[in-house]
Amino acid sequence: MAESGYLDQYLHELPPSTRNVTSAAMAVARLSELDWAPRGGYPGSDVLWPVRCLLCGWEGLRFYSHLRRARPKGRHAGCVPASEIADRLDQLRQGLTGTCPCEQPHAVTAEAFQETALLLGSAHADEAWDQALALAESLMGSCPAAGRRGRAAQRAFPRT
Repeated sequence: MAESGYLDQYLHELPPSTRNVTSAAMAVARLSELDWAPRGGYPGSDVLWPVRCLLCGWEGLRFYSHLRRARPKGRHAGCVPASEIADRLDQLRQGLTGTCPCEQPHAVTAEAFQETALLLGSAHADEAWDQALALAESLMGSCPAAGRRGRAAQRAFPRT
């Protein structure tokens, strides 16, 4: 597998630095909490990100820096009425858990996140692309415990 773009499904054109991986994990967690789904890798907070609205299926571009704030009153043109958003979000959120039921476990503790992020950096430096991709999945892949993983990322690599 070639280096070029091997991580684009998780980090769109960003190197797998500890900061980028941590930011991406927290971003995926926040999208899950707000019932958005990424349609591509994390591009950075002030770059348009292709997303899908889990309330109605709309697909488009949003800035993550806008999505990470408190819930907006409206989501996008044509979405469910603002009066229904809170109830719909609560219904969807019932599927999120603090436990990772996935066949390949995700890093949901600060210790596991830190260890996996460091291994990802090493695998990338060693050009071990398949290993790096598997480690990236553990840190940024879709999981019902994405919120817990995002909090683990924050504890593993706090911003100073």
